[in-house]
Amino acid sequence: MSVNTELLKNRDFRNTLFAIGANQLSDSMSYITTPIIILALTGSPEAASITLFVAGVLATCAGAVSGTWVDRIGPSKCLALSCIGQSLSWIAILLYLVFNVTNIYVLVITISLAAIISTFDYPSEQSIITRVVPKEHLGYASGMGETRESTANLLGGPVAGIIIGFSTVLMTAVHAVVNLLAFIVAPKTYGASRQPAEEEEGEKTSFWQDSKAGFEYILKNKVLVSIAFVSTLANFGTVGIPLTFIYYYTLEGAHPLFIGIFASAFGVGVLLGSFLVGPLTEKFALGPLGITSLAIMSACYLLLPVVHSMLWAVCLLIVLAGIVLPSFNSSIIAYINASSPEHMIGRVHSVQGIPNMALTPLAVLLAGFLIVDWGITYTALFYAVFTPLSTWGGSALTNGGWNEDLVLVLTMLLNFVLEFLYQKFVVYRNLTDTNDVAKRAMEKEQEKQNKAC
Repeated sequence: MSVNTELLKNRDFRNTLFAIGANQLSDSMSYITTPIIILALTGSPEAASITLFVAGVLATCAGAVSGTWVDRIGPSKCLALSCIGQSLSWIAILLYLVFNVTNIYVLVITISLAAIISTFDYPSEQSIITRVVPKEHLGYASGMGETRESTANLLGGPVAGIIIGFSTVLMTAVHAVVNLLAFIVAPKTYGASRQPAEEEEGEKTSFWQDSKAGFEYILKNKVLVSIAFVSTLANFGTVGIPLTFIYYYTLEGAHPLFIGIFASAFGVGVLLGSFLVGPLTEKFALGPLGITSLAIMSACYLLLPVVHSMLWAVCLLIVLAGIVLPSFNSSIIAYINASSPEHMIGRVHSVQGIPNMALTPLAVLLAGFLIVDWGITYTALFYAVFTPLSTWGGSALTNGGWNEDLVLVLTMLLNFVLEFLYQKFVVYRNLTDTNDVAKRAMEKEQEKQNKAC
């Protein structure tokens, strides 16, 4: 009997796998559904980006403490709350569509609440897995999670594209039903973990003390700090580029089905790569896998601005970018689950994920504005150029013994400087000649042209 088959016979693991999979399917479809619904209600990419930006910021803040709630309340209760909360949010959005509610504040609040409550999913899943899966099988469990997630991403885009092509109301109803099914399937038997000191001495700790303990555990582990640092920078382009192309294809009038195919391309790569998790993690350490993943993703992203008009080429590059990612992610998850105390699993995963999501709201916000002001080529190049440069530089400095906080500050400053230079000399190179020297040069050039005529 294979390890994967043995794990699937574990009812609690299987139910958790399927419940989180249903939520991930809904989440995958939402990458198509949410921007299109907001565009349909408001007619503004900027409004869509603002809404997604606010929701991303609030979700990131909530993610900092969601793991603490999971550890204190229990993963089963938190997972059930997440599933039913997301289902109710989609029902509310369905009503907005039916009654044509276009108020941006209402949309921001509803989508933000759904994003906040969804942050319970990941720490709840990992907390349950560490209780029902033997340590020697954690890597396989993580690999199955990667396969499930990539399958959800693969199916979500085309399914959303097909259904929303018929009706946005129907698509919203599908979201609500999928999250409701996750609530029904989710295991209901796992309560809060208690610290050893509490079991022996009856000591009680406050919510904020528990949250602080999660931060302290991460900061003392240099491996986790390095992982979080590199993931933070790499995630910027990974989020910004797909959303930029979704806006581009939508504004160009592409059929939602083609948009769905594009959105699922990264999932195809991740799905293919998930089958390589076992062999790669056995042969290579975390570092080489991470470097390889970043190198391939960066190379593919740099080619996207060149081939943006060819959908098949864009999809192929996105597929290649996703192939090596599952092995890297599985190694990280297995390391955290195997090395962290059971009573802190939720907090550790939440805190470790904060830097990974820190730049996501900014990437989402910029996508809507840049695609309008710069167009697809410059916007895609923006995300493609700066992310690999800062990621490789930050990783090298951190591995060289530099302080992680100092490297993060320097990297952010570098990004701002590069962004300024990029805007000045590439995007607005022909629109910034407004000083006296430039005016005289332009006058001389005009005189030459007049004489030639």
